[in-house]
Amino acid sequence: MTDRLTTAQWARYWRKGTITTFHGRFAENYSGPVRDHWHGIFERLPANASIVDLATGNGAVALLAAQYGHRLGRDHAITAIDTAEIDPVRTFEGKAYARHLRRIRFLANTPMEATTLETGSQHLAMSQFGFEYADAQAAVAEVVRVLRPTQSTFAAMIHHADSAIVRQAKDGIQQIVACEKSGLHGTLRDLHKRLDVLARRGRDPKNDSEAIALRTAVNERLAALNHDSTRYRDPGQIVYYIQHSMATFNPAVTAGVPMEKKLAKLHDVSAETVAYRQRMRDLISAALEDAHIASLARRFEKAGFEIETDRPFVFEGAHFCHALTATR
Repeated sequence: MTDRLTTAQWARYWRKGTITTFHGRFAENYSGPVRDHWHGIFERLPANASIVDLATGNGAVALLAAQYGHRLGRDHAITAIDTAEIDPVRTFEGKAYARHLRRIRFLANTPMEATTLETGSQHLAMSQFGFEYADAQAAVAEVVRVLRPTQSTFAAMIHHADSAIVRQAKDGIQQIVACEKSGLHGTLRDLHKRLDVLARRGRDPKNDSEAIALRTAVNERLAALNHDSTRYRDPGQIVYYIQHSMATFNPAVTAGVPMEKKLAKLHDVSAETVAYRQRMRDLISAALEDAHIASLARRFEKAGFEIETDRPFVFEGAHFCHALTATR
């Protein structure tokens, strides 16, 4: 299996309705120092700037630009492109910020190496955790082409191979491996099937030796997973796996639900963890080492840009990513 997601897989992910790839701290969009960093980029733009957001996903940074411009009364023309089939306006039509998304021109199925934008048309080309997924040579050439020959900026926040995000991704993959090796789902499926047989026969599962043995096995696997979770600073994947798997036995969730649908819910949990693992592998494979970032900076310098920012970005005391800004 390749480490990179297909455009179809990314499209399915974005349709789930997350504006960023973070489900905790930035579930409602980037905030705090990350948002402030982008505001600092937007602040120096002219009132009628043209902006392109590369690998926009569901438009998180493009939305920040639209909201910032609206607040200051600036009439920015914002284009947001992604290789996947995206439709943020429809995805978030019920959100308070939907009106700002409607001010953005979204171009789906559009790679950043071939934006279709006019030459010299943009004041700012930006990317949050997207530029590193592209072919560097082609993407830099395209950014150089679409940016204005003077008073223009390229700004990106890039996954770094030594960042806390990459370390967390590696931890998440290890947690998923532990979940799969635990045998919990196989035992849960067997227990669901046995309980279904007993229910159809009108027998009490409390007096059935097979059901009792399966419940004991489930508890042993849960105990082992909970113990394993103590190894991690953020055991989120193990917690997700346990909570959503055991929800299939929660009467408030599955009362009256046939056994086949309970098993389908278990399958959904497995499918989600597999998808998460592949996203994390994708992230890790895209993250750049210092040498790759230095090479990227040199490409912009050769195109006549001055490197303004080239440093680790620290967030809440941790190396969050790498910030790179180039101007001409």
